[in-house]
Amino acid sequence: MRKMMLINPHPPGRHGEESITVIVQMPLNLAYIAALTPGDWEFDVIDENMELAIDDNGELTFEPVDMVCITSVTYQVSRAYKIAEACRKKGMAVVMGGIHASVVPEEASKYVDAIFIGEAETLWPQVIKDFENGELKKKYNGGLPGLSEMKHVFPNRELLKKKYDYKFSSIVTTKGCPNYCDFCSVPTFQGKKYRERPFEDVLDEMEATDYKGLMFAEDNFYGHSKNSANRAKALFRGMIERGVKKDWLGFTALNISKDAEVLDLMAKSGNFGFLCGIESTNEAVLEKMNKTTNLRIGADNYYDSVQKIHDHGLVVWGSIVLGADGDDKDSFKRMTDFVLQNNIDVLTFGINCPFPKTALYDRLDSEKRIFRKNYPEDWKYYDTAHVVHRLVDMTLENFIDGMQYMYDNLYAGDNLRLRFRKSLNTIGSTTHGKRNAMFGFRVGSDWIQVFEQVLENLRKLYDSGDYYQDWYKSSAVTVPSDKGVAV
Repeated sequence: MRKMMLINPHPPGRHGEESITVIVQMPLNLAYIAALTPGDWEFDVIDENMELAIDDNGELTFEPVDMVCITSVTYQVSRAYKIAEACRKKGMAVVMGGIHASVVPEEASKYVDAIFIGEAETLWPQVIKDFENGELKKKYNGGLPGLSEMKHVFPNRELLKKKYDYKFSSIVTTKGCPNYCDFCSVPTFQGKKYRERPFEDVLDEMEATDYKGLMFAEDNFYGHSKNSANRAKALFRGMIERGVKKDWLGFTALNISKDAEVLDLMAKSGNFGFLCGIESTNEAVLEKMNKTTNLRIGADNYYDSVQKIHDHGLVVWGSIVLGADGDDKDSFKRMTDFVLQNNIDVLTFGINCPFPKTALYDRLDSEKRIFRKNYPEDWKYYDTAHVVHRLVDMTLENFIDGMQYMYDNLYAGDNLRLRFRKSLNTIGSTTHGKRNAMFGFRVGSDWIQVFEQVLENLRKLYDSGDYYQDWYKSSAVTVPSDKGVAV
């Protein structure tokens, strides 16, 4: 029997979304690979959030297998390449997929035997057939198949649960995004077409898994049109009618607040609330980001939007971007005031990050402002927890001081508990409202360690002097273009 190792790499010691214990979830893409693999294979998995695939000396921690499959987003990829190198030294075939390999295939192909671009639902069985016949190709492109293809196979959650006993899983209901926010890689990776999975298929998968906690694994479960909204309502209505009892969380935009019917269905179907990209309260910043949805709502209407969501007992998990062009040293106080005045239940953030092949990367690169360009090693900094480009409307010292101000006034001391009490008073009049407020508090409590590590990263950057280096006068590697020529 052939053996396959599935690996989710992780830089040791990093804290991020994976550190939010209340929703620690399995890497669903690896569960799909196990389910899509035909024939007689034995599987094992290493999630480096739980245990390491290589030790401090770069030596493997597991016995050789026939094939190693590694997934990777950008900040994981330098670690993934080291794992791949160790595996290939032992004679194992290594296949890499995920966002980074799909977006920068020219680079990834140098470190593995085969790369997989796009989505695996239709093409993965061919990869296995080629491997078994000794004909593994260097590159495969699964494209962006319709989500009706997911009806034919459900991810093998049991394999991963048996190994690590994850408390939460995710489920796919849509993919792609027609918007083009300048910092976002979703349209590049999943396409600009908003693809919807038949809601009956989603319900069937929900019924087939014993996972009670589910994260909807997409950027906007509500969608971008009336038809999409009706499909979302049909899904939630189906959960209620079938008695599918799940504690679920998802991502959407604040414009959902205008639809009282969907908010009611969400609450009745077990929803905690949702994460939405507030990004900024400065409309000039939103315009530069091309954050059109938020511009249509208008920052002045955020309070009413949040209140309508709270009226249904749901928490608002706001995500913001810090350090975008247009942000100045006073923006941190303005955002802190906004969070407190608008009763944002959960606040998490990312430092503005130019992910490869995004409009933001192209612009900052053309302006010669990126100072972390020693690729692939420097990809580890592209995690929204580090500054990788020079700021224009404030100094690095301003940025550090502003971040400290937000931490002191939103998280430190009794501030997090005071915010929790406010949430409890706002949405806690019902049983599910109390549960949801506690969920928000637990997320915020785990985010403290993330915030503290970001502050540590910033201070290390300040002390290193790297922020002031001009990498455009060095011989550092740059992101290859689609034609393989450095840009």
